[in-house]
Amino acid sequence: MRRCVVIAVLLAAGTASGQGVFSDVMSGKLINPEVGVFARYELVDNATGQKLYVRQAIVGEKQVADTVGYYLETEVMPEVGFPIVYRMLLTGPATDPANVHEIMVKDGTHPVTSVPVDMLLEEEESDDEGQPSLRDSLGTATVSTPAGTLETEHFSISRGDRTTKVWANDDVRPMGIVKMVSDDGELRLTGYGKGGADAESAIDRNLREQERDDVKVEVTPGGPTRNFSGRASEE
Repeated sequence: MRRCVVIAVLLAAGTASGQGVFSDVMSGKLINPEVGVFARYELVDNATGQKLYVRQAIVGEKQVADTVGYYLETEVMPEVGFPIVYRMLLTGPATDPANVHEIMVKDGTHPVTSVPVDMLLEEEESDDEGQPSLRDSLGTATVSTPAGTLETEHFSISRGDRTTKVWANDDVRPMGIVKMVSDDGELRLTGYGKGGADAESAIDRNLREQERDDVKVEVTPGGPTRNFSGRASEE
């Protein structure tokens, strides 16, 4: 499966050769999910040397049947150009489409749009990369990052002839990722925590801006007020 529109997001950002290491971020599960936690990363594409800046945060929660789902939002920011933001309502690892209940995407200057969850099921059925993943423990390791020095679990994830090395720490929520390295590129932690601007939803901010645009009015002196749809309202 193509990790829940991550591939589409990265293609739109012009970083096709950096898909592998980034898509693996979504292959895990949320670590002790809690609204307000966030992590920031730098992603380097080996093929082009291009950098992307990535922010992940849990920006809300919602009851889904008999369990609580969490809104995981990922913002991908190129060095030049507009960011792409997508948000998923998850009740488990995103590798299983049954755990994905809502998807919203904000691509550059385009309005926020919803993506049908059914697309994930179609993608799962048509996936030609359906090889099992193998996880091997490589022990523990100390990793120095701009966010500080962290003790991590070091392991590798293999699928076919492709291997990604991962360094993880459960304090780094929402996904626990400290560092990831593959042939495609490298993802490394630059900051993490809870609350503040990094924990806020860019999707919600854009939706509020869209709503404000929808209610802009035009006033004709001596006449009724009309909104953009042309409906008149009383003064």
